[in-house]
Amino acid sequence: MILIFCIAVLSNFQGCTKMAVTGHLQKSGIAFTFDDFNINEWFRCLPLLDSFGVKGTFYISNYNKLNREEIDKLKFIKKCGHEIAFHTTNHFNMVKYVNNKGMDALIQNEILAGLSKMNADGFYPTTFAYPFGQHTQELDNTMLKYFRSVRALNGTNNYTKSLATTLNNTILYGLGIDESSKRPMSTILQLVSNAHDDNNCLVMVSHHTDMPGTKFITTQNTLREIIKKAVALDMRFYTVSEISR
Repeated sequence: MILIFCIAVLSNFQGCTKMAVTGHLQKSGIAFTFDDFNINEWFRCLPLLDSFGVKGTFYISNYNKLNREEIDKLKFIKKCGHEIAFHTTNHFNMVKYVNNKGMDALIQNEILAGLSKMNADGFYPTTFAYPFGQHTQELDNTMLKYFRSVRALNGTNNYTKSLATTLNNTILYGLGIDESSKRPMSTILQLVSNAHDDNNCLVMVSHHTDMPGTKFITTQNTLREIIKKAVALDMRFYTVSEISR
């Protein structure tokens, strides 16, 4: 009975227990990433991030939908030292898009078109995240011609996939920490500790930060708990470009 219980516990918390994933960073850390175009919410979150010296990475989609006030706020986010990255022009599922319209159309409409608009306003993203986390090896190879790294989602129970072990990554798998992930705070904090102990960088993914009622939200209280844990362990807050090739 005791043996069965232990196996069940290890199964439920795979990735939280020590998995012997040795990193090679001079300083362990975490990388907060935020997806889509929730500019106003992220702007309201700046005092929290900046008060702890957190530098996040904001993957922007639908840039053409931003108004001038939101663009100015995004410029301020960049000025504060945060990374502005890319998340496609229209946030389509890229695997389905390629199957239906081909890779050339994807590059022109979902990569170059959006980058052109961002470049015109002074944003030059060098890292990329897949909408819905969907990708293929063909997409990875193609996107890496335009970006230093690509970030997908870790949709498995193997949490170690979300640990970056070096500063020379091309493909990252972010761990979702929105309420929709249903991951207990204790699990997330244990992963932060594991990253610290093994000299890794834990990559995490959020969307909304200030929209009650949506399931794709990481509240400021949740962010604060994670940040305080990392600060207590003297960990570094990495942007994705800092852990990319």
